Amino acid sequence: MAKRVHTDLTIRGTTYPDAASAARALGVTPEAVRSAARKGRLDRVGTGRKGLAPMPVRIRGEVFTDAHAAAARFGVTPQAVWRALADGDPDRIGRPQRRPGRAPKPFEIGGLRFASQRKASRALGFSDDYLSHALTRGGHAR
Repeated sequence: MAKRVHTDLTIRGTTYPDAASAARALGVTPEAVRSAARKGRLDRVGTGRKGLAPMPVRIRGEVFTDAHAAAARFGVTPQAVWRALADGDPDRIGRPQRRPGRAPKPFEIGGLRFASQRKASRALGFSDDYLSHALTRGGHAR
């Protein structure tokens, strides 16, 4: 008989002499306990949670259980949290953007004044960018 590799397993504060006794106590198979021990995930044996463990997220010194909790706290999407983490700048989450959009330039055509070319295009019944294209390309439309 082979020597037992997985002995004295401590799972959530309780120490079990081997995988079989841990499996009986937790309601799982001994192979599930051995597999978790190999992967270093004994904390999840018998909890019913499968898949990857949620990654804790730290933003401005505050620790969240996962990206979804951080997103709910700052009013952004989880994708925004993951993107900021991937960029290495999680502290930017929930703050104003660094580069605000350009302010629209006032536009005048035929004696009418508009806040921007886009608003003029809409007011005159054209697509949003019609005047912009017409004025830059010249020709008959201009």
